[in-house]
Amino acid sequence: MAHECKLHMGATISEAEAPLLNDTVEGSVDFKGRHVSRSTSGGWKSAFFIIGVEVAERISYYGISSNLISYLTGPLGQSTATAAANVNAWSGTASLLPLLGAFLADSFVGRYRMIIFASVLYVVGLGLLSLSAVLFPFDSSVCQNAPNSMSCSPRGFQVILFFFSLYVVALAQGGHKPCVQAFGADQFDEADPEECKAKSSFFNWWYFSFCAGVVVALFVLNYIQDNLSWGLGFGIPCVVMCLALVVFLLGTVTYRFRIHSDERNPFLRIGQVFVKAARNWQTTSSAISLEEEAQGILPHEGFEQFKFLNKALLAPDGSKQDGEVCNMSDIEEAKAVLRLIPIWATCLCYAIVFSQSSTLFTKQGVTMDRYITSSFQIPAASLQSFISLSIIIFIPIYDRILVPTARAITRKPSGISMLERIGTGILLSFLSMVIAALVEKKRLKTALEYGLVDLPKATVPMSVWWLIPQYLLFGISDVFTMVGLQEFFYDQVPNELRSIGLALYLSIFGIGSFLSSFLISAIEKATSGQGRDSWFSDNLNRAHLDYFYWLLAGLSDKFVRGSVDYKGRPSVRSKSGSWKSSAFIIGVGVAERFAYYGISSNLVSYFTGSLGQSTAAAASLLNAWYGTASLLPILGAFVADSFSGRYRTIIVACVLYVSGLVFLSLSASLNSFNSECKISANNTTTCSPPDIQIIFFFFSLYLVALAQGGHTPCVQAFGADQFDDDDKNECKAKSSFFNWWYCFSSGGILVPLLVLTYIQENLGWELGFGIPAVVMFLTLIVFLVGTPTYRFRVNSDGQNPFVRINRVFVKAARNWRAAPVALSNDEEACGSLPQEKAQFEFLDKALVSADGSIEDGKFCSIRDVEDAKAILRLAPIWFTALGYSIVYAQPSTLFTKQAGTLDRHITSTFQIPAASLQQCYITVSLIICIPIYDRVFVPIARSITKKPSGISMLQRIGIGLLLSLFSIVFAAIVERKRLATAVEYGLVDLPKAMIPMSAWWLAPQYVLSGVADVFTMIGLQEFFYDQIPCDLKSIGLAMYLSILGVGSLLSSFLVSFIENLTKVHGQEGWFADNLNRAHLDYFYWLLAGLSTVGLAAYVYFARSYVYRRRISV
Repeated sequence: MAHECKLHMGATISEAEAPLLNDTVEGSVDFKGRHVSRSTSGGWKSAFFIIGVEVAERISYYGISSNLISYLTGPLGQSTATAAANVNAWSGTASLLPLLGAFLADSFVGRYRMIIFASVLYVVGLGLLSLSAVLFPFDSSVCQNAPNSMSCSPRGFQVILFFFSLYVVALAQGGHKPCVQAFGADQFDEADPEECKAKSSFFNWWYFSFCAGVVVALFVLNYIQDNLSWGLGFGIPCVVMCLALVVFLLGTVTYRFRIHSDERNPFLRIGQVFVKAARNWQTTSSAISLEEEAQGILPHEGFEQFKFLNKALLAPDGSKQDGEVCNMSDIEEAKAVLRLIPIWATCLCYAIVFSQSSTLFTKQGVTMDRYITSSFQIPAASLQSFISLSIIIFIPIYDRILVPTARAITRKPSGISMLERIGTGILLSFLSMVIAALVEKKRLKTALEYGLVDLPKATVPMSVWWLIPQYLLFGISDVFTMVGLQEFFYDQVPNELRSIGLALYLSIFGIGSFLSSFLISAIEKATSGQGRDSWFSDNLNRAHLDYFYWLLAGLSDKFVRGSVDYKGRPSVRSKSGSWKSSAFIIGVGVAERFAYYGISSNLVSYFTGSLGQSTAAAASLLNAWYGTASLLPILGAFVADSFSGRYRTIIVACVLYVSGLVFLSLSASLNSFNSECKISANNTTTCSPPDIQIIFFFFSLYLVALAQGGHTPCVQAFGADQFDDDDKNECKAKSSFFNWWYCFSSGGILVPLLVLTYIQENLGWELGFGIPAVVMFLTLIVFLVGTPTYRFRVNSDGQNPFVRINRVFVKAARNWRAAPVALSNDEEACGSLPQEKAQFEFLDKALVSADGSIEDGKFCSIRDVEDAKAILRLAPIWFTALGYSIVYAQPSTLFTKQAGTLDRHITSTFQIPAASLQQCYITVSLIICIPIYDRVFVPIARSITKKPSGISMLQRIGIGLLLSLFSIVFAAIVERKRLATAVEYGLVDLPKAMIPMSAWWLAPQYVLSGVADVFTMIGLQEFFYDQIPCDLKSIGLAMYLSILGVGSLLSSFLVSFIENLTKVHGQEGWFADNLNRAHLDYFYWLLAGLSTVGLAAYVYFARSYVYRRRISV
């Protein structure tokens, strides 16, 4: 994106055109299709609405997800391993669904509509989730009198209704998440220098707002869920999302709507590149060179990458009739997409670590002393808010101090590159998991010392504040990696696929959540045999979360031109887009996060409580849902970028969100009326919901995941679309958009974690699910209100971007035998100047026909080829970010279980919910760090590097990956301490006893996770939005989301595999339900090792990554 800003600033503009460009945002229109004025639309005036929506969405999302593991292991009665696996599965699903949402937004409905649809669906899902908790309240007295926690299970119908509602929320989040942020970024005009800088800050402040919402969810909702009612804890996010919808609609008049550069579907356009390149696979390099010369294509940076796609320039039969060949633009977009793949893959390890804060971190906190006062105990899920708090604190530092400092040194607008930012976050996530492992080791030791090993429900005499470091580090790593991934996937995808780009970013965490679920399941099976307690034993005092954290630590180191308004008129820069539109979109994103985390944060508690599932089953189901929700954004982004557009996709996703949430609330309500507890022959009390309730619950849950898949990639991409890359000021603002998007999103997560979690656990699940439904409904209204201000991107050629880019691959394949000489002649004849020619040069063959003719339509344009190359370049980044996504999955699962065993008392009477810790620290760190990043770091880095964003997107992501590594290392250390404390106090066999170890021990791993998110999460968002072809912005964000989804799935796989591996011969596995006999510390160290490998791979690919440059059409 920084590269684009330089190109546009250096463009020659006639004196006659200058006044018009300053007043009117080219390529954008308002909600009525009229030209938008820069002063009355877009920029921050729009971004505020959008960020507000994101805050509400984060409040809803984290109001559910942050304490989800407590609900699964509590009302649903699941084991720790099952709950962690279910949380990771759900979070993975929620992170993958944005791919679907982004696809729908970028292809069909548009980001604006997708945000609205997703908000409505959010409200429905949260409403059903709340209803599920209300109808099927958790009777704690029955379960307390039961011989063991496994015997207290809800009826099947409750489980079905709960999971149905939960996945409805994931579906809504899939449509909401990618579109809100992309729509917010779209409000900044990259042609305006000031808006270009603001766009870079947008991602920082987006994440800041993101974390602010998380903090609210963690502090308020988690307390409500743990102490008042799960129904209320789920219902509040529903209300918040309803309000967010209203806010988003209010900002409609300020939004800038991007005008597609062409009418072709971006998926078809880019996909055509691959298809035609494949068909021309026999084309010789000499033929490609001749075609390049004929079109006047000169060698340039990155042009040699994926050069096989250049074969799409040629037709197999040598003809150049209309539609037979791709142009260079399509080929470069295809290459840009390919370049994202390594980044996506290497971030999966980070995503796996990311999955732990809402699962194992929470369970870790449950066992600890969480009393703040003598009468108040902080919910374990609320500890996640420290991640958001660290993000909120650090993002301003990053944006206002670190970026300006780095900018002065590197001369980069963003201070450091996006990949550098992501890498830093991965490193911090590694440190977070290391700390988590150490703390868990300490917790286990404390449980042993106090004789609490066989008392899993006893509080380990260890303050929950031990968990603060891992939460804070996780939050700081998010500032780098999460924001870096957001900006990277937004910036590096074609313009039409920016929702997809953000969905790809989200998919990292979806896959990471699935991977986390797999890890938990695998480790559970591996370590629980022969009578042994597994790593994820329900008795955390016998589990070994510290081992798992070490594993994750290892994994982390392993791995307004073209815009119109809503009426189709050219957008006026002063009246549309930029922050005026982004405000609506960010608001929608915040509300969506509120709704999503309003159910997901405490879902594991619902699984193990109301649904009566074991910890292992709950973790597996949650990881599956997380993974699905993280992968669905790919579908949402595809639909958005190819057919419906981001605007329409957001609206549809909102509607689905509301529906899913309402169904979830209804499912919880049915549970309160249909709970059946029976006394078995061995005097064991078994509580289980009827099958129909379980089916209804899971239907609602996956409906939320589907809505989230359409909402998440489109909202962020639609938000980013509000910024004009041709405007210097909007270009800068666009970079900040991703920061503040994530910041406010984190703020949106805080509410569900702090409020909804408490409501769900103390008032009722039906209310805890119903509130997010109301919030999503209001969010839809807000999004629609902002329609007049939105800028809608205009497709430059009217072609479907997928068809256009796919045509590059097809024609390049057909022309695989084309000689390079022939290609060069064709380039010279067309007088084209290519971008990134060195990379993926085979795609250049799509520029010519097989017979050497250059008839219009028979070959791909330069833009098509470059877009195809841009997609290819994303692949390594995507893959290397998976390690981060695996670590990312831990705070909501194992971190929460870890916190559940610690002393979480803030006062003698108040104990913070364990689920609140996971994002309390993370979100607070995000909220703190994002303003610092955007207002301090970015200006300083900008003055040094001369980059609008201070540092590059890859640099930002890299920093986040490093912080993520530190986070999981700290998690392993703390878990080791927890286990030692459990042994010291003889609490090993008392899994429910509170370990005399403060929950604040978890702070470092949470804070590091939050700071890592500031870098990696926002970096990934901006990277996948910026680097993907313009027509595929939703897909770019969906790719970012898919990292989290895949990471969650990988985390789930790891948990399942390790559980099976360690639970042999009667031994407790790493994830034993008795955490005092489990070995989460081993798992954390494993993740630390994987993160180390992922970080090394990421650095390797990031160093050779070539940023996509915009091609004038």
